[in-house]
Amino acid sequence: MPEVVIPIVTFGAFAVATLIVARFGARESAKVWARVQGMATRLGLGLPPPKLVLGMFYPPPRATGMIRGKRVEIFNFSTGSGKSRKTWSALSAAPQASGGLTFSFVRQGLGTRLRGMFGAKEIKVGDRVFDEHWFIETNQPDFFRAALLPELRVKFSIREGATPPGSFTLEDGVVKYVEAGSFSSDEKCARFEHLIEVVCDLADVAEVWAAQKPAK
Repeated sequence: MPEVVIPIVTFGAFAVATLIVARFGARESAKVWARVQGMATRLGLGLPPPKLVLGMFYPPPRATGMIRGKRVEIFNFSTGSGKSRKTWSALSAAPQASGGLTFSFVRQGLGTRLRGMFGAKEIKVGDRVFDEHWFIETNQPDFFRAALLPELRVKFSIREGATPPGSFTLEDGVVKYVEAGSFSSDEKCARFEHLIEVVCDLADVAEVWAAQKPAK
């Protein structure tokens, strides 16, 4: 092969590969958008028409609306850049007031054991199965322990023996559930639709705390 042809062939192969990757990415972004649009329709949330990037890529979707008197959002976001860039799926509900209450639920594991060793103050609710699954921290341990009633704890199970893979937090006055990845499957969308109730219930707990918060 003549030397002058080698760069042309190399460039052509790179261009074809780039086009294939771009088309795959565009197709996947359209599927994610369609799944979130389906959730928005079923839940009565709004999702503005997409503004395509480069005429082919759908932007990260964000469905918003009111559920049980709380502003609810379902969305994707990214952290990091380059090879460390990571996509997340999130669901949030904003209580009318939180009274400064904060909390976090993360799955029990090596990381939480290390956190406990270094002084993190975990609360237990006295439910063996629930306590084995979740590492819970809060700035109001007595109130929050009492607020995690059995009828709320049972909603954390997606089905028998299965709990969601993500984490729950109340920070900056917003209750949020976050897990890794985009809305890549119908199963994941069904899980998020189920967790709407959990996130709104946790927002209710924040509102109760705000209403009864002791005066300074």
